[in-house]
Amino acid sequence: MKSYKIFILSFLLFACESKDKPAFQVQKAEKPQIKENGTQIIFASLPPYFDTWYASKRSLEGKVEAPAKVAATIYAGAGGEENKIILFENPEITQLYSAYLQSVAHFNRDTEFYTRVQDMYKNGAATGRELLEAKTGMIEAQNEMLEGETRLRVFGYKPSELKSAPPNTAWIVASVAEPDLRYIRVGNTSQIEFKSYSNEFFEGRIVAIGEVLNPNTRTVNVRIALPNRDEKFKPGMFAEARFGIMESDKIAVPNTSLVTVEGKTYIFKRKGNVFQRSEVLTEKQIGEYTILKSGVSEGDSVVISNVILLKGFSFGY
Repeated sequence: MKSYKIFILSFLLFACESKDKPAFQVQKAEKPQIKENGTQIIFASLPPYFDTWYASKRSLEGKVEAPAKVAATIYAGAGGEENKIILFENPEITQLYSAYLQSVAHFNRDTEFYTRVQDMYKNGAATGRELLEAKTGMIEAQNEMLEGETRLRVFGYKPSELKSAPPNTAWIVASVAEPDLRYIRVGNTSQIEFKSYSNEFFEGRIVAIGEVLNPNTRTVNVRIALPNRDEKFKPGMFAEARFGIMESDKIAVPNTSLVTVEGKTYIFKRKGNVFQRSEVLTEKQIGEYTILKSGVSEGDSVVISNVILLKGFSFGY
């Protein structure tokens, strides 16, 4: 009997609580009119669930990231800085550089020999044939040297830079995408994070930008010099390079305002309770914003929330 009374009391308390609590209601999106093949969406009244953004020109700061690795390290040789050692990650470049140095030595030797034969010819101690052979040898050595320089430059190395490279330095090569090259300048700094030293950042300086575009990856090698006095960085180490960028006087919209359908990008502009779909051309995403080339003008009210709902109304799904 006592248990029965307790059950009745619990039931009454539960019933009272349920009566005071209003039932949860899901607010349904109002179904609008769809006109002009889905490009215009008209609501009977202005929906409260679409936030907007007034487009305007602004300045944006961000970063460009590129995969990178240690391509070479420079050490002082036994004879001092003049006899420095360059240890390349790519053995082919090591061979090319060695062959180039030999070709330079051959050119200097043959140039000196040609000069000596010229003097002998003037004094009647050498024949015209000997002079011609000496000149031919010098020209062949020069061509060999130029060929070696060309091959080195394809890999992004100028002989003059190799000759003047300071010891205790690591060269990091970053593969920068073609559209991002306009942000890269020799002399600017770059932050480097190595896979071997995660969450540590090292600051280097851009010393060279490659002269050849990789046709497969559409990237250009950008070389960054990093102090390496303690030999912490080894050839072949993987890293990520970050370059600071700045865009001024550009129309940009939040990334949340963009939708993509079949390779095309769209935004929705709002005028009162009318929403107009507009195709846009994007230029660059910087952080939470995307710079637009066309499709939006200053002062346009661009929808930045629940855009996926408008996409469904506009395209029928």
